[in-house]
Amino acid sequence: MAPHKQSGRLRTQRPIASTTPSGLPAWGPRSARGSETGSIRITLMNDAAKASSISFRTVTPEDEEFLLKLYKSSRGEDLRGLAWSEERISGFLEMQYEARQRLHEDDYQNATDEIVLLDGKPAGHLSIERREDEIRFVDIALLPENRRAGIGTLLIRRLQDEARGVSKPLRLQLIRFNRAVTLLERLGFVRTSETGTHFQMEWVP
Repeated sequence: MAPHKQSGRLRTQRPIASTTPSGLPAWGPRSARGSETGSIRITLMNDAAKASSISFRTVTPEDEEFLLKLYKSSRGEDLRGLAWSEERISGFLEMQYEARQRLHEDDYQNATDEIVLLDGKPAGHLSIERREDEIRFVDIALLPENRRAGIGTLLIRRLQDEARGVSKPLRLQLIRFNRAVTLLERLGFVRTSETGTHFQMEWVP
């Protein structure tokens, strides 16, 4: 995920016109930073009586604080197991976040970079790079309070439909202890290789 040098302005929300083979709306074309890129209506798994709207907008520099909070929310538990202080954990994760930003700037220069909105409020982040031979997950993350509600499954299935439509594999690298490994395997992803810290995973249509 590259550092953002250009701010944007929100546009009026618009529905996505096209749909995937499963009937889920597809992502529209890349839009200006800060603009809404589409919206859908879902019923959350943890509240069957509540219909919620998921929409997407491109990342702006103003999202930096939210993105750092999101990153920390997905990485702190393993460090607490080392009996580190909260201050030390926070500082370490800030350094890791900055290093990841630089890496993504170099390696994923053509990635789309979007904030996932739940009822208009930031709930997560989705970054995807569509390459000639694959669709690459750069980042997919949700705040703790928005996990286990079916949102992650929805996002992944939409990408699977897109990959199926263009006959390309979905690939990603994931840290070994990430809870999303179980979800991805349930949705048909397999581990293609691993290191001491990460899994390489793939889904083929």
